[in-house]
Amino acid sequence: MKILITGNPEKDLCQPLVQQLEQRGHECMCLSRANGYDFADNPYGVIKRIVDLSTDADIFINLYANYFFNQTVLAHKVYKNWVSKGLNDRWLVNIGSTTDRVRKGKSNLYHYEKLALREFSNGHSIIGVWEEAPRVSHFSVGTMSNRTEQNPGRKTMPLDKAAGYIVWLLEQPKEFHVNELSIDPMQR
Repeated sequence: MKILITGNPEKDLCQPLVQQLEQRGHECMCLSRANGYDFADNPYGVIKRIVDLSTDADIFINLYANYFFNQTVLAHKVYKNWVSKGLNDRWLVNIGSTTDRVRKGKSNLYHYEKLALREFSNGHSIIGVWEEAPRVSHFSVGTMSNRTEQNPGRKTMPLDKAAGYIVWLLEQPKEFHVNELSIDPMQR
């Protein structure tokens, strides 16, 4: 399958994810600042370019685009583009964070960006179950091992383990759909 991913294949979660997908024979194309897809420079221009590229992808893994809600805007634009072209066999996998479930007061934008993405995913995931429409899944994970410095003392999930869960999600039988998968490392 052709898989389009927002993220740098040289670092963070994208690196083990691409490795595991390519080991299974998938063709991955990654888009990040490193190859000219910087949301800070021209977010709407970047989104348009990604939407155009998504037409040729079987799966779009919306891994990174956290600049002012662009991950949710990107999900919306890709989904609408696929629907308008009748590409109902496509699959959109949004990568969120379990921070969006925290209901205490939050002042950082990241929390609300991920909450918006989860709401988008929840609203669209059921459509593909009942109608001819692209599938949408939401995968969220707690703190990963690449964020240990920012979260001293917190138990984290290894990046390759998180990538393995995403691959597991993609390998489920076609007669079932995983709407949402949310995993936290145990802290006790």
